Formats: sequence, structure tokens, C-alpha cells
Amino acid sequence: MELEKKVYNGYAFTEGEREKSKINRDLYNELKGRYKVYRGDTTWNPEVDTEQFDVVIGRKAGYAHAEYNIIKNGPNLSNDELLLLCDSGSLCFGGRQLSGNRMRVSED
Repeated sequence: MELEKKVYNGYAFTEGEREKSKINRDLYNELKGRYKVYRGDTTWNPEVDTEQFDVVIGRKAGYAHAEYNIIKNGPNLSNDELLLLCDSGSLCFGGRQLSGNRMRVSED
């Protein structure tokens, strides 16, 4: 079975999950190669010169999830692309936009 090259959001325990994982990782690597991305792992509002980056993301850890603050989205990436950057190329347990520039990604 050949799968479409797109972001797979929440693919854990589904048919073709290994291939979906590989596709997500490849798309993540493409995004990281194309854009300069800063993801602050422990800071909601990282102190970084946003002019030096195309995408700037802050993070706040929660129980079995993390919330992300999309501070800058210069290339106007889709929500799924942003979620993929937030979750470092995985998204196996899924994610969604909470409101405006806030995202939530489920983690194990």
C-alpha cells in the first residue's frame, strides 16, 4: 500500500503506522531544511531574535501533552505543518489548534 505524502496527525495504532511515521519524519526534515526554525523546549515566550528565524515556537509541558505558542509563522505554514514542527516530526498521538496561535500535542 502506497500512502500519500502528507502530514499524518494521530496515526498511532492504525494501518500503515510505520510508513506514516516515516512520511512525517521526511516532511519534518524537509521543513527544517527549508526554514530556519526555533523551538524553545521549556519556555512559552523564548527570548530570541525573531528576525533571525522563519518560525519561532514556545513550549509549555503538561501531563501527557504539551502546549505550543506559535510566535512567528513567516512562511504561513499549515496547522499540520506547525504541529509536525512542534512534535519534532512525530505526531503519532495527534495534535490540534487550541485557539489563535496556541497548539496542543498529545505525548506518551
